[in-house]
Amino acid sequence: MNLAEIRLKTTNLLQSSLARDTFWLLLSKLFTVIIQAGYFIIVARLLGKENYGSFLVITAAANIVFPFVALGSDHVLVKNVATNRSSFQTFWGNTLVLLTANGAAITIILLLLSPVIFPTELAWGTILLILLADLLCLGLFDISLKALIAGDLVKKTAQLGIFSNCGKLLAALSLSVFVAQPNITNWSYLYLTSSVITAAIAILLVNKMLGSPRPIWSHLKSNVEEGLYFSISASANNINANLDKSMLGKLSSVAATGIYGSAYRFIDVGNVPLFALSGATYTRFFQHGASGIKGSLGFARRLLPMIAFYAIASIIGYWVLAPYIPVILGEEYREAIEALLWLSPLPAIAAFQYLAADTLTGSGHQKARSIVQVAAAIINVILNIVLIPQFSWQGAAWATLISDSLRLVCLWSIVFILLRREQP
Repeated sequence: MNLAEIRLKTTNLLQSSLARDTFWLLLSKLFTVIIQAGYFIIVARLLGKENYGSFLVITAAANIVFPFVALGSDHVLVKNVATNRSSFQTFWGNTLVLLTANGAAITIILLLLSPVIFPTELAWGTILLILLADLLCLGLFDISLKALIAGDLVKKTAQLGIFSNCGKLLAALSLSVFVAQPNITNWSYLYLTSSVITAAIAILLVNKMLGSPRPIWSHLKSNVEEGLYFSISASANNINANLDKSMLGKLSSVAATGIYGSAYRFIDVGNVPLFALSGATYTRFFQHGASGIKGSLGFARRLLPMIAFYAIASIIGYWVLAPYIPVILGEEYREAIEALLWLSPLPAIAAFQYLAADTLTGSGHQKARSIVQVAAAIINVILNIVLIPQFSWQGAAWATLISDSLRLVCLWSIVFILLRREQP
């Protein structure tokens, strides 16, 4: 390939809709990183590792069940509206109905189970406020983002994401300025307030730009049936990412949860470029996968160089960053240096998982993806039960690394098995 051809391919890539969508989402995520870093540092410092650990225990439990709040109807919305824009108001309405009803039910169930799954010293009112923010409010905000993506309004999606995190930062600043002795209860009120405001604005924006909801009640059952595998897959993925924090709070200590959770927050920050690329390519995997696994895998191969670069850069970045954690969060978080080094391979593993997982989903093999992710989640639970009582957060780190690695191997194995079957 000569220089002229390279220039032409580069120009075409930069001018493509994929590049524009990725750019806007990445820009949003980069601003989000800065804003999240601000409110994360403020809240972690003000609450201390024990109060912050208690907060993480509740949010981790909410994250595990969060995919079942909408029962996968948000993914069904994206899938159908991406190919038939006229169906938006129906799927938007059905998604809102399912999320509101089911979100309220899940919140009540978790609240009733709180003596079993949360540290006993946490007040019910505090637990309720955080669950409402991370289940109902976040659910409404998340489906609004997906609705905008389905309507090809990626730029608005990026702007809304920045606005949401500005609300969290404002809540954290309010905790610092207006509360003399901050604790988890004070923070839960501010956290819920910011979540309610951003969810309401997001829904109003979608209604204005894409149309008001018009649910068809007879279609709700089919929405649930189609979306169930998406919910199972996403929940299993969240179990791998969040169950260890919840179990640390019960099987070890909230202080250990604070150390491990603070290190994990840096991992989440490092995942930002991957989330941007995933959001920009999600609908495209469905389009390429219409011709089968070969089509979606061909699209995945085009993304492989970016994924490889990201994987290497993330690991190097964490090893450079880790020694500065006590400077950023305070001396009581010094042990988080070791925790971050243990967890540093996770974004690289997640990047290659993403290619295999969306290759399967885009080509109509969501069931296979769900089975692998559920199996990995079960293994993660077992390993956490065995390892956390003996090794505290180190055991949680081992459990996550092992289960994520197994999931990576299994997903790619299924992709190549299906490819071989598809070929004559």
